[in-house]
Amino acid sequence: MPTKRELLALAANTENLIAKTSQPDAFQLSQRDRIIAAAHAAGITDAEISAARQARQ
Repeated sequence: MPTKRELLALAANTENLIAKTSQPDAFQLSQRDRIIAAAHAAGITDAEISAARQARQ
């Protein structure tokens, strides 16, 4: 099971990849949704994901 820190990194990296993809397909979007849902279930907020995204750009 991934740690909260790993989930945060995965969520941020996934969001950055989706943002850089001109036309993400349905599979990519569904994977992103699953990762974000797992992060939320672990207590990670959208604000934390956003901050991590900005730090990784």
